[in-house]
Amino acid sequence: MIRFLWLSFLFLLCYYIVTAISGLLKGSVRQAPPEKSPEGEAMVRDPQCGTFVPRSLALKKVIKGKTYYFCSEECLKSFGNPKNSS
Repeated sequence: MIRFLWLSFLFLLCYYIVTAISGLLKGSVRQAPPEKSPEGEAMVRDPQCGTFVPRSLALKKVIKGKTYYFCSEECLKSFGNPKNSS
């Protein structure tokens, strides 16, 4: 039983060492995603209510070739609908 525990311990130790070394060999240089810059993420304005939303969180809709970004499903649905405008 003790032999099994020692082998398990050695296996885990080797596993952690190998993963640490492979992480170092891959390189530690990380680049920001294309939508983000060192200053932060680009903000877009909801045309319905005027709220600014991070582009990655906004709901996107292309209407007649133009891209619009919305803060919520409600704003997206009521965009261009005069009876639901805020």
